[in-house]
Amino acid sequence: MASRWLQPGKAWLGGGAGARVRQGVALVAALGLAVTLAGCANEASEDVAKASVDTSAESTPSGITAEEGVLLVASSLNNDPYEQETATSQNGFTCDLLKLIGERTGLSIEFAPAVNHKAEDQSISEGTPADVAAKVGEGAADLGASSIPLDAPLEGVAFSDPYLSANLVLITKDSTGYDDAAALEAEGVKVAVSSDAAAAWVAERLPQAEVVSFDHDLDAMMEVNSERAQAAVVDEPRLKRYVKVKEPHLQIVETTPLSTDYAFVVAAGNSELAAKVNEALTQLQADGSYDELFESWFGEAPAYGSATREAPEAVDDSTGA
Repeated sequence: MASRWLQPGKAWLGGGAGARVRQGVALVAALGLAVTLAGCANEASEDVAKASVDTSAESTPSGITAEEGVLLVASSLNNDPYEQETATSQNGFTCDLLKLIGERTGLSIEFAPAVNHKAEDQSISEGTPADVAAKVGEGAADLGASSIPLDAPLEGVAFSDPYLSANLVLITKDSTGYDDAAALEAEGVKVAVSSDAAAAWVAERLPQAEVVSFDHDLDAMMEVNSERAQAAVVDEPRLKRYVKVKEPHLQIVETTPLSTDYAFVVAAGNSELAAKVNEALTQLQADGSYDELFESWFGEAPAYGSATREAPEAVDDSTGA
């Protein structure tokens, strides 16, 4: 006779003990199934939670700049004394201003490779404001800073508050007899300019003068210094820097009613970055840091109203003096 515990489908213990064992086995199996099902449920819940987190991360912008903590700046870096690149660094009033803005916003300032302009004939020159704005608009940089006029017709970007309002000035070389605008109202006089606004002013103010156009204020000033032109209409801060560093013999004979407001650009829709830049500018103007920087570059603090600052409120003098 075959042993009972070897028969298929039969318990190997009999009687009451066998029943209790069978009940215990069933209970253990049920508990095991419950634990397994609970584990699967927990894993499913975790997967759902992860999926929710992942979905949220995809729909929420990572920050106001492409790389967290870094403000990548696009510029032609060829506009002395505002933005200029050397072999080892980027220098200029605007570059230094950006470093101060970086300190106030907690962002590290980095410059993208200098922006160039490719003409139809494939020649390469320094980038225009439109070229710089295009880099920002396509996401190659967070901010554009290349002496961009606030009224420039640019697409895909938004402007910050102006960081510099630069008057245009009529200049001559001293000891040449051209000590006022009236002396320039004569045939044969050449006036060098580097902007359409300056050319229009000369045409209206000095109709007998010949307008000679250049790409840069520096070229226009060199024409006056070499006396190939009798006068020039240029950006006032730039002239002051040029006189301070290179040529003390140039003089301002008249300040034009025209001025150019320079601003930074950010990608259209990035209002948070623009707000942070504007807030930093306001702080720097309020605590005197802006004036100190301006004076270090151009020889004197900016006149109120000419460099984004309003005149301070009058203070009552209790002494009666």
